[in-house]
Amino acid sequence: MHLAKPFQLKNLHLPNRIVMAPMCQYSVTAKDGKPNDWHFVHYVSRAIGGTGLIIMEMTDIEPDGRISDYDLGLWSDEQIPAFRRIIDEVHRYDSKIGIQIAHAGRKAEDAITPVSSTNVPANKHYKQPRALTTAEVKEKVTQFQEAAIRAIKAGVDTIEIHGAHGYLIHQFHSPGINQREDEY
Repeated sequence: MHLAKPFQLKNLHLPNRIVMAPMCQYSVTAKDGKPNDWHFVHYVSRAIGGTGLIIMEMTDIEPDGRISDYDLGLWSDEQIPAFRRIIDEVHRYDSKIGIQIAHAGRKAEDAITPVSSTNVPANKHYKQPRALTTAEVKEKVTQFQEAAIRAIKAGVDTIEIHGAHGYLIHQFHSPGINQREDEY
């Protein structure tokens, strides 16, 4: 059976082909974006169970980029140790661990004023977003880069940039949402 066989993609060596997809935990004690004991048990237990690659849940580039105030974030160096604690322990069980970096854009439910490519809400249940200026879009690109650097400092083996489900990157890719007239 191929599922139990090792797998390699460039420098990423997996002990098997079992991959745990990112799943938001919405742990109420993660209000500051830092993973907590709930996350530690959740991810480490998957490593103990033999998962080859664990991808940590949607981790946001800024506080207002979270779906809810209970999502994880990597917008500050102060968050790195909490991630490193989990990542180091996962590595003890020979599992690899990645992280999904994202921004919810107009779907940021707890943001006072969500941001997007345009000012069109996701639907009638979401808040009215504010269209980012060109300069702010460039700032978001930098924030994604800085979050990726923090993830590397925390020890992740791979990084996934979340560009689906109608979140910020998808809001720029979708011609049905993005009505901008600048370079974006």
